[in-house]
Amino acid sequence: MPTDVRVCGLMLAYFHAEMTLRCLKTLEHQGIETLTLVDNSADTAEHQRTRALAQHFPAGWLQVIIAPENLGFAKGMNLAWQHAQTLGEWDYALILNNDIIAQPQLLETLHTHMTQHPRTALLGVAADTGTAIQSGLHYQRWTGLMFPTAVTGSFQVATGYCLLLRPQAIQGELFDPRYFMYGEDVELSWRLREQGWNVEILAQPLLTHTPAQSSREGSLFYEYHINRGHWLAAQQLTHRAWERWAMTALRLPLLTLRAVLRSWRFRRLTPFKAFVMAGLALPIRPTTLNTGDAP
Repeated sequence: MPTDVRVCGLMLAYFHAEMTLRCLKTLEHQGIETLTLVDNSADTAEHQRTRALAQHFPAGWLQVIIAPENLGFAKGMNLAWQHAQTLGEWDYALILNNDIIAQPQLLETLHTHMTQHPRTALLGVAADTGTAIQSGLHYQRWTGLMFPTAVTGSFQVATGYCLLLRPQAIQGELFDPRYFMYGEDVELSWRLREQGWNVEILAQPLLTHTPAQSSREGSLFYEYHINRGHWLAAQQLTHRAWERWAMTALRLPLLTLRAVLRSWRFRRLTPFKAFVMAGLALPIRPTTLNTGDAP
């Protein structure tokens, strides 16, 4: 990494301070000038553990921000980005999950690609989950289905566990704050594409990633926000009223079927309950994860 290239890191933490530390240790010497870590835990004891992480790194490298409540992914990352902007102007921002383990060449490889592709605003990377290689997907905006390769009506999505961002492409907020979690990376990829930028994925797995560490699959919290993201996308990934109606109509049977199948799979009605709540835009407390649905 050239020493004159300024890169800031942006990360959220929701409990799991030990996991966050393991992740940060793999990023410390990659060329990140400073990393802003937002603690979304809404727990005083966890806040202390998160603040203590800074002692493992050079002074000023890890900047811990305590969120006033669990803001979710989009608002939490927006808070991290707002803080990073107070520290100066950046050539790139590296957006990261705290459940990844980065290979030593991660940032250098991403930066090299971005240098060679000046119209790329958002660059993701494949990840090794231990059982498969996780890569970017193509979102079919009419149905909300994801595909491993491009299909008619789809666009490339750079998944939010690791993204290198060109800040000059961002006008206003980084992520759409209407998304609590799940779907905000779809909206960001769409928005940048609509502005004429490219969104790409490197096929080389440069990190390991264990998905759903902060929201157990099958929980009310997880299922609600997966569904809510689909309904929000139906309203936002278009500029025409008739398309919004069509996207909503196409999603209805697909999400209903998904809820029924997942309720059968988990042998409980939680996925179907979440589907109904999300469709009606009923509120769900961000603390639900800590009160019965947590891992």
